[in-house]
Amino acid sequence: MWDIHTMTRESKRGPTKMADRWHVKGALFSVLALMGCFPAFANERLVIPFEVNEYHHMVVHLEVNGNDRTTGIIDTAATFPMINRRTARLAELLDVEENPPLINVLGLTGEGIYPVVELETLLIGNVMKQDVPVALNVDLDVTGAQNVLPASAFEGDVIDFDFENMQVMVYDGRPDRSVRRVSSSLKYADENGLIFVEVRINGRKGRALIDTGSSVTFINSRFAESSHTKTNEEKTQILQGATGGDQSLRVASLRVLEIGDYRVSDMDILVSDPPLFEYLGMHEEPAMVIGLDLLSSFRLQIDRRRNRVVLSLPTSRRFSRGLNFNARDTNIPEF
Repeated sequence: MWDIHTMTRESKRGPTKMADRWHVKGALFSVLALMGCFPAFANERLVIPFEVNEYHHMVVHLEVNGNDRTTGIIDTAATFPMINRRTARLAELLDVEENPPLINVLGLTGEGIYPVVELETLLIGNVMKQDVPVALNVDLDVTGAQNVLPASAFEGDVIDFDFENMQVMVYDGRPDRSVRRVSSSLKYADENGLIFVEVRINGRKGRALIDTGSSVTFINSRFAESSHTKTNEEKTQILQGATGGDQSLRVASLRVLEIGDYRVSDMDILVSDPPLFEYLGMHEEPAMVIGLDLLSSFRLQIDRRRNRVVLSLPTSRRFSRGLNFNARDTNIPEF
């Protein structure tokens, strides 16, 4: 098991450890709207409960057009909502009008252009919205959920992912603080609606996308090379065997990952080069995606007014926080 440690003046060079179990699939979307932006929800304190499904996706319950309930994920790496065939059927939206507005969506596996349809009503927890434009992707495949909601759809200064209490909160003002938690605040850059923070691997700087829609954390090949990681041959063979011999994927071992004041040591991590990075012009620079496997170890607060990402841990675990990554395809289960 690995631990997350808070770096202080006395402990910035101390060794730390963390667990090495993953989930390979995630739902990562970068969206360019060819029409007006998605209207945000009312700027009051909202509380939306969620569940974590067997695929380690953060799932919320939805109701469309007053019909049966469906599910979705709240994704910080999406900027436009997307529904699948089942949800479109519930909403009676499978018959798309002639020459509908279109939206260009870039996912992990490439680009796609989808028609935009309108939901009469969308209920998320106790939050109701009317006349909501959404992209229709009849082949949308998010394991354990049917739809994707961008975090940017919720209006407020702070979007607060409280994994301990299984709820997302949206409110104005500053991020909630507690004397029982220790926090690290990172400046973030907003690029095309996506949230990037600075990280270091083995002392080498890179950019990391904060992605609550992905259940896996991974780095690109350039980051793996520049930080001098080593390929974990055993886990790479397991991964490639599980993915039909896909030689573009591998598992690398790194000494230390630094995120703000936290250090993650002796970590095995997936190496992948998704089309997203090339689309954003990042394929030639060190970059990574931080998914729920790591984010869910913290309380994650995105302070949009001040462009800060706040990660916090219980004070009692300030210098040691164990993680279990549940690494499907990249780790032999421990019995």
